[in-house]
Amino acid sequence: MKKIMFLLICTLLLPMVTVAKKSKLRTFEDCMIYAQSGRNSEKRGSVLSLSTGLTYSLAGANDNTYPKYIDVIFFYGKTDKVKEKVFHLFAPEDPTLNIDWDTDGGTKPFNKYVGKSDDPDDIYYALSKWKTRNFTKFNLVQNVNFDAATAESIAALPITDSYIISDVNVGNVILFELAPTSPKKGKKGLIRIKKIETDPTKPDEVGNGKYSRMIMDVKIIK
Repeated sequence: MKKIMFLLICTLLLPMVTVAKKSKLRTFEDCMIYAQSGRNSEKRGSVLSLSTGLTYSLAGANDNTYPKYIDVIFFYGKTDKVKEKVFHLFAPEDPTLNIDWDTDGGTKPFNKYVGKSDDPDDIYYALSKWKTRNFTKFNLVQNVNFDAATAESIAALPITDSYIISDVNVGNVILFELAPTSPKKGKKGLIRIKKIETDPTKPDEVGNGKYSRMIMDVKIIK
C-alpha cells in the first residue's frame, strides 16, 4: 500500500470572528459545513472545528496532526437509529458504540466516511484511521436565547452523553461540550443553525441532501 498523507485543508470561506471586549466567549459567525458530497473538496468540507470555527476537507489518512481539532461532521441520510433521510451533526467518535467501519453494512453514519470499497489505499477519505477522534457531546436545547447567552449561562446548562443530533433544522440551538482529546477539552458552547441550502456550486443537485451546506453561528467559552 502506497504511503498516504492526511491533508485537512481549510476552506476559503473562513468564518467571521467577533470577540467582545472582556467577553468570556468567542463567537464565530457564518461557519459553513458541507454534507458528504463536499468531504474532499479543497474549497468545501464536511468537518468543522468548534474551537476555531474553521471547516476542513478530508483527503487521505494516517496523519495525526489535525484530527484532534475536528469536533463535528455533517451527514445527510439514514442512520442505524433514524430510518428516514434527514440532516445529522455527529461527533467523529461515539464511545457508546462499537463502530463497524464496513462501507456497505457498517455503522451509519460513521461508515460513510471510511473510504470507497473499491479503493484499497483509502486515499479518498478515512475517518476510521484517525488516531484521534473527538467524542463531542451534543444536546438539542429548548428556550435558550443564543444571542443573549453568556459564558456563565452556557456553563450552567446540563449536558448528557449524546454524540449525534439527528433531524437538524434551521433555528435549532445545540449545546456542545468538547472531548477530553480536544485542545480545548471540556469547553462548552452553543451552535445556532442559520441556514441549510443546496451547495451553490451544484445547482443541478437541488433536493439532493448530500449536496447541501449548513451555515451556523458558534459561541464557545474561552
